[in-house]
Amino acid sequence: MTPRTEHHATPQLLEHDYGVTPGELIRFELKARGFSQADLAARAGVSAKHLNQVIQDAVPLSADTALRLERTLGVPAAILTQADAVNQANKQRAKARHALGEHRAWFEEFPRSVLLQHHIVTARAAIESQIEELLDFLGVADPKAYDSVYADTVLSFRRAQQWKVNPHATSGWLRIAELKADSLDVAAYDKRAFNALLKDLPSLTVAPIGESFPILQQRCADVGVAVVYTPCIEGTRASAAVRWLGPERPVIALTERGKYEDSVWFSFFHEAGHIVLHPKRKSVIELEGADDTDGGETAASSFAKTTLLQGRLNELLSLKTRQDVAAFARDIGIHPGLAAAIRAYDLDQDAWRLASKLREKLDDSGLI
Repeated sequence: MTPRTEHHATPQLLEHDYGVTPGELIRFELKARGFSQADLAARAGVSAKHLNQVIQDAVPLSADTALRLERTLGVPAAILTQADAVNQANKQRAKARHALGEHRAWFEEFPRSVLLQHHIVTARAAIESQIEELLDFLGVADPKAYDSVYADTVLSFRRAQQWKVNPHATSGWLRIAELKADSLDVAAYDKRAFNALLKDLPSLTVAPIGESFPILQQRCADVGVAVVYTPCIEGTRASAAVRWLGPERPVIALTERGKYEDSVWFSFFHEAGHIVLHPKRKSVIELEGADDTDGGETAASSFAKTTLLQGRLNELLSLKTRQDVAAFARDIGIHPGLAAAIRAYDLDQDAWRLASKLREKLDDSGLI
């Protein structure tokens, strides 16, 4: 017997998301073969009523029916079932998008200027589409999931006493940092290696931050810590954050809020202190004017000072002149502006006047 020769090309898996239903594919094959629905139902061993319901898109296509149609029409079951999966998903998406309008009040709590500035939503799109875009950006299915992943966490962060902080803007800033971290090639987290690395990093503060930040980022990535720079956005007064994207995925997010290079550097070592000292994988956002209710901030700051100053804080505080502070900084291998700023934080206004001559203004153009 001569094997049957198929005269049609092998169908390829569908890669689109528009509404081609299994019924449309079946109709095409029926027309090409000159079959009626009754003919096909008999050949496939299914009831004519059920086949008609599949063709009319009244019921989903089962795997069993898809296999029967594959044998009778020669159309791979994978093509039919994928077409049905896309079709069912599109119908559910349309239904879900219609329901998104119910979340308008939640959506309007986010600062619109920020959503537009960062191209999170499309300005003239329907409100349902904008809500869907925001959910896609946040990586959550609905506002309830957002509350679980972001809002509850953000609202539990220490609230700044002196300033009004928008928690939704803060979560937006945090999400931007997360997405930047996701784009980095980061090794598995190694706490011991990270702790050891921190002793070598203060020397990076001597060079301009635009030169040293990429080195910092790479060296931290090599031991499993993502470090990203994310400019502050309207509505949040965050200066830095530690965010755990998983039990072994720490992220340090830094901003330009301090306006000086030493502020960025101290924030990095402060957040590194949270990672090393707080093994419970606690996310923290630093906000201006916030209370240190649990002592964690004091501990992280002490860690940063000890690491940067090699345990010589008291010696630094005893220095009286700019020249002495600069010489001390050269001796331990850090930028004199950073040493002066640490000294000023622990002393008084006169110390800040001394520090102003040594600090470097932040040019963040190379960090974004």
